[in-house]
Amino acid sequence: MESKELITQEIKVKGMICSRCIKVLKMEFKTIGVEVIDIHLGEIIVRYNPHKITLTMISQLIKENEFELISDEQDILSEQIKILIIEWIWNTKQGTTLSNFLTKKIGKNYSLLSKIFSKRFGKTIERYGIILKMERAKESIESGQLSFSQIAYSLGYQNLSALSRQFKRETGLTLKDYKKLDVGNRIALDKIR
Repeated sequence: MESKELITQEIKVKGMICSRCIKVLKMEFKTIGVEVIDIHLGEIIVRYNPHKITLTMISQLIKENEFELISDEQDILSEQIKILIIEWIWNTKQGTTLSNFLTKKIGKNYSLLSKIFSKRFGKTIERYGIILKMERAKESIESGQLSFSQIAYSLGYQNLSALSRQFKRETGLTLKDYKKLDVGNRIALDKIR
């Protein structure tokens, strides 16, 4: 197959917000003969032979794996915000506010970002961030590597009692009660709506 027959295309994907998502789609594309040139959260660059593979086939594969192709600019921006909120909670020291982090990364006014996000997902950026922080706290508790105080600090809480109150309010359990559970009740990041 000559390379001039191949199409290279950038695809935006809704719901692709974790490393498992990347792994699944990468394997699925390989099985149908689509070369993944680059893949990261929310975006895939693929190369394929249009005589063998169609965009409809690619779209169907994405849907079968519980994701969705997106092309609307506001949908793309909303997904980018989701991914950045996850990055902020999981990978950054909480020395900056979420609003400052988002405006710096995206380069748009926070009130605009907030309005678009709320319209698309039916919850504010702040609410989504709290839900994710609770999932991150659950993950940290289950791993057993950090004390409750260290978890609170890593999530940007000023003290343990602030995390404890919010955790109880959000989950109905105290941090200690959650730790005692035989099986955690975490929600997969791509299932948080």
